[in-house]
Amino acid sequence: MFAAATAGKLQFRFDYAPPGEEDPTYHTAIWLENEAGKYVKTLFVTGELAGTEWKLGNACPDWVKQSNWEKAEKAAAAAVTGPTPQVGMGGLEFNLADMGVAPGKYVIKFQVHVIREYNIMFQGKVEVGGPAQDVKIEKLYSPKKLEIGTEVVEEVRVNYVP
Repeated sequence: MFAAATAGKLQFRFDYAPPGEEDPTYHTAIWLENEAGKYVKTLFVTGELAGTEWKLGNACPDWVKQSNWEKAEKAAAAAVTGPTPQVGMGGLEFNLADMGVAPGKYVIKFQVHVIREYNIMFQGKVEVGGPAQDVKIEKLYSPKKLEIGTEVVEEVRVNYVP
């Protein structure tokens, strides 16, 4: 007899670089989508973004649209809201079973607002309930890479731990 698959944990490591020529907001949202691109769950969102900045339409717009944040229940929003990560090396860890995430295949999305309409998206596929994984991360700029004298977020690593 086999034990049922459990959700496990997602571990994020990243380096938020000091400001360059302009001061990034560092507003951050982390969420899961299914393989078809349908929103599943927000794992983390910074307080200012969750509170008011999402209304401006330029900070983490992919998360705002996918999560339908304007209709999010206050209790659910409070459960995933936290402070903006500090400049320097940082990390976040999520116990997926505690967050109600079932085993399955997901796409991790990690979006950081730079300034104005400029955002950076990190994304990768993970099999929750499967073996330990170092998630291969793809980095995308929207609408394009903005040269402000710093990369804003570097060394993003995501690991799944059963």
